Amino acid sequence: MMFEGTFTVKTNKETVWKFLMDPNSIARCLPDLQEMQVIDEDRFNATIKAGVGFIKGIFKFQFSIADRNPPIHAKLIGHGTGTGSVIDMETVFDLQEENGSTSMKWVADAKVGGMIAGVGSRLMESASAKTIKDLFDSIRKELEPGS
Repeated sequence: MMFEGTFTVKTNKETVWKFLMDPNSIARCLPDLQEMQVIDEDRFNATIKAGVGFIKGIFKFQFSIADRNPPIHAKLIGHGTGTGSVIDMETVFDLQEENGSTSMKWVADAKVGGMIAGVGSRLMESASAKTIKDLFDSIRKELEPGS
């Protein structure tokens, strides 16, 4: 599944970059996060309650930042297992500042295998789109207090 979009927040690029590169900051925004463990500045593990339709459970993810060009570009790679399923994802984002606001252009590719893959792509895409929207809404609230 491929997702992409643009997210704009009313703050400078350095603030957005610092927030996105801090797993503890992002942890406050992840829907259904159960646990987070920071390994080092480029790696962290997360336990997330996730699922689609009748297949729901706990997924254990290992994330790493594979490419970093501060404060404009990063690539995040994740591998998760749980509920008889596997999720591999790669997310790339680029930041651009203009008139005191920062736009983030992002692309995410998720490959799903196992039981969860049998749910159907439409249902999975719909659930993923909702999670992405919730994540960005939460990031906006963190970076734009009172928004």
